[in-house]
Amino acid sequence: MITLDEEPTFSMSASLNRSNRSSLDETSTELVTVAALTALQYPREQLQIHIESALAAGCSPQEITEVILQMALYAGLPAVRNALQAGADVFHKAQLEQGA
Repeated sequence: MITLDEEPTFSMSASLNRSNRSSLDETSTELVTVAALTALQYPREQLQIHIESALAAGCSPQEITEVILQMALYAGLPAVRNALQAGADVFHKAQLEQGA
């Protein structure tokens, strides 16, 4: 929550508990996280965890891929390529687990 005083100062308090502060649903939150991790070029393992979470939240592989592709102009093609490979690995693993 951000509160503005009459003076040009403000105070911010943030909670890590998403349910207390977010009006985004779980799928939107995970897609935003995947986009941010792609743009920031976070390690593949962390990105894969959130791609798995996005799938578990009900996102389709196509939605996740599109979010990653949207980051091309902001993050650059190398970052997008790495994220797409991380996604492909997660999607392949999910297919293997569903077929087992």
